Amino acid sequence: MKSPILTWTVLDLPVVRNGSTVLLDNKPWKAVGANVYWLGLDENVTPPAGEPYYAPLHASYPTPGRITQIMSIITALGGTMIRSHTLGVSVGNPLSLWPSPDKANPAAFEPIDWAVYQARVYGLRLMVPLVDNFDYYHGGKYTFLRWAGFNLSRTVDERNPLVQEFYNDPKVVNLFKRYIETLLSHMNPYTNLTYAEDPTIFAIETGNELCGPVWGDMDVPREWVRDIGRFVKGLAPKKLFVDGTYGVNRTHLEAEEVDIFSNHYYPVSTAKLRRDLETLASVDKPYFIGEYGWLGNAASADASLPAWYREIERSSKVMGDTLWSLFGHNVPNCNTFVEHNDGFTMQYGNPAHAAQIKIVRQHLIKMSQDLSISADADLPPVSCPPPTSLGVQPSGQQGSRLF
Repeated sequence: MKSPILTWTVLDLPVVRNGSTVLLDNKPWKAVGANVYWLGLDENVTPPAGEPYYAPLHASYPTPGRITQIMSIITALGGTMIRSHTLGVSVGNPLSLWPSPDKANPAAFEPIDWAVYQARVYGLRLMVPLVDNFDYYHGGKYTFLRWAGFNLSRTVDERNPLVQEFYNDPKVVNLFKRYIETLLSHMNPYTNLTYAEDPTIFAIETGNELCGPVWGDMDVPREWVRDIGRFVKGLAPKKLFVDGTYGVNRTHLEAEEVDIFSNHYYPVSTAKLRRDLETLASVDKPYFIGEYGWLGNAASADASLPAWYREIERSSKVMGDTLWSLFGHNVPNCNTFVEHNDGFTMQYGNPAHAAQIKIVRQHLIKMSQDLSISADADLPPVSCPPPTSLGVQPSGQQGSRLF
């Protein structure tokens, strides 16, 4: 297992785009790893008494040890990056970055600061969505709609045409922009960089699985995408900007602000991937597979994991992929894995997942072209608890939470 990267020179370089190729240090770079959606705010663990917990939404902050261990796991897998919803989507409950409009919560920045810093320590990059299409514990577009006076919830109003006001109503759009500015202008005490400045966050995504009133309709106005793209690039000009529409919307292809297009795959499908790449053939921009169900379907050649990976690996336009979704131990409890209830929980170190994790690892190493690690070797162990020497407290602060 390779050691965490501590040379800051490369880490200070931004990831850039040259046509459909993504570069780091003037060399082609692949963004491969996993979705770790809970890095900023979790819903899967009930913390010890006295720790912050919002029971109605099962929300809590992940421990520093859980965050550090997942960085070590991504490194062991041969990954180069993480996509994480709650590093950017955190609105509407008392533990959020914005519990209410324009009211920042300093405590909510603590796990995010640590996650960004630990990614930097391990030489990993981060892709951060700004909003969620849904109405989950970490908030999303319905939260902003309610704040602006639209009494909507996804369980009742998913098909209500008024959900489009998230994109169209100036009050909602300006509220969303102020939230983005709160996020990107925050100074991380571990790095002394704002999130806008820190190249560890290499890409900002409009949102997660964005659509309109009908699921999968891709009804995200092009002008909204362009407007948010201009706003983000005004604050963070060196970030790559990702269209987070759920699917490739042809009307967005000429949006100059968009650097990367993406889609999600449940189940994986080589045929669907080919169709997406055909749609993108007319533009010189890369394609990112933001989520896919890593379990695959061995009974279907179109949906088997090895066939899926072969299709990805042969395409020069696919800049990378992140599986859904990765968990480790419930640190400081090293005897228990964290569970999630969607059927796609990958737990590194769980013998039940070892065979497929090895297939995943071989793919990530092949994509990253990291010659320092062997794709055919046994899965390397990841320590629990993780090494605390890889983390320091920011100046003037003393950590009190369990590692």
